[in-house]
Order: sequence, then structure tokens, then C-alpha cells
Amino acid sequence: MELHERVDKVIKRMVKSRANLAKQLDIKQTTFNSWFTIDKQEYLLPILFQILKLYPHISREWLFFGEGEMIKNELDEPLISQKREKELLLKIEQLSGLLIKMENREAVQ
Repeated sequence: MELHERVDKVIKRMVKSRANLAKQLDIKQTTFNSWFTIDKQEYLLPILFQILKLYPHISREWLFFGEGEMIKNELDEPLISQKREKELLLKIEQLSGLLIKMENREAVQ
């Protein structure tokens, strides 16, 4: 699939028309429309990062290279940072320790 076809696919799924995306990108609609051919699709390259900024769930690899799926797989990206993960694991350990102490007290009574 050519670059201009991938951008068109994003448009159809996200904004429904080239006019809407041209407006979001502050590009004259007639100019924007002229870029959707094999001969002029290189003019789309500078706006790809803007498209990704507008629609961060679009896969960069798909948009730039046509590789993979259009929409990012949420499992590919961590839901929380490593720092937050460590904090949560520490809290789990602390709570486990408290639970063991409480169970031991109940067993003694």
C-alpha cells in the first residue's frame, strides 16, 4: 500500500474527509488534495508526525512503512512506568507482610 493510500485510510477512519484533516493541519485543501498521487505523495512525509500527534493510537511503523496494523496494539506499550511498577510491587509486599501478621494473630487466638 502506498503512503498516500495509508494517509487516506487514516482520514476515512479518523476524520472522514481530506478537508477535515487539511483544516486540522492548517493546509490549504486544494494543495492537500493534490498530494494524493504516487507522483506527489512525498509531500505527505513532513505531515506524518503531525498526524501521529493528532492520532497517537496510529502505528508509526504502519503509517511510515506500511508494516503491521494501522492501530497500535495496546499490549505493545507498557500501561505504567517501571518506576510506578516498582512502587506498586513494594506496596504489595508490604500488604502481604501485614496480611501474614494478621493471620498469625488470628491463629494464636
